[in-house]
Amino acid sequence: MQRKQHTLQKLLLLLICVGLWSTSCNASNRYYADNTLEPTSGFAWDWSAGAGYYIEDSYLVGMDSYSDGLELDINIAVSYERFYLDIDHSQLSGGIIIGYSIINKYDWDLDILATNMQAGFDETGLDFYNSGVILELEGIRTRKSDFDTGLRLTRRFENSQISFEYLHDISNAHNGWVVNSFFSHILPWQNWEFRTGLGINAYSADFTNYYFGISTEEATATRTAYQTDTAMSMIFEFHAEYPLNQHWVFLGGWLSTWFSNEISNSPIVSQGYQHKAMAGVRYVF
Repeated sequence: MQRKQHTLQKLLLLLICVGLWSTSCNASNRYYADNTLEPTSGFAWDWSAGAGYYIEDSYLVGMDSYSDGLELDINIAVSYERFYLDIDHSQLSGGIIIGYSIINKYDWDLDILATNMQAGFDETGLDFYNSGVILELEGIRTRKSDFDTGLRLTRRFENSQISFEYLHDISNAHNGWVVNSFFSHILPWQNWEFRTGLGINAYSADFTNYYFGISTEEATATRTAYQTDTAMSMIFEFHAEYPLNQHWVFLGGWLSTWFSNEISNSPIVSQGYQHKAMAGVRYVF
């Protein structure tokens, strides 16, 4: 009987994860020194949930430079031996990760990862907005969300972590590569926990042209054809958490991204940066 209940629990959790698979995302708590993406003995899982109020701007032309609203904060960590699935929205850079730990020794980690790096968009804007055709984007082809796999090398310190990733698109979206580097530090102070992170990312020409290039078929009198080369971005992230009681945690964060000229000069990009701020609460089970 216990074995049947255990199997049912696994299947239910898997269905929850599949239901969340379509969530737009960029990265996970793998960026921080206290991440839980390590080998476990047998099957283990943990989760928390909450909600927050966010404010953000968009880098695409024609979209509101200011938007706000409520956003769910769902975090699920599932592991079995060296395999793991992590859905993390407690960090603004969070997302969905599938991984396998190859090496976990002497504060070094080498993992195989699968994740989404770039949300798709079309003439209605980003996938999760769907607010009707935007005049400035009308006539562009659909850019699909990608799905990337590759290697991640991590070095952990007491309250810090540095990581390097090489990922390649396997979804037949852009078929290009992405290289990520990220340094993070966690600073406990009284009951507060402050997190800061700085990342530099590089994108192949295939990636950059797929999402931000303009073909001759898409060009108009006000939107010139555009082809470019490899691009870069820089990310700064700050988070703060404070336990309100045994289960409830207050959290707030800020995420800024700056794009290189190869992206910001695109006719469908309105600005070379994007900011997002969030404040909310999370219930830890």
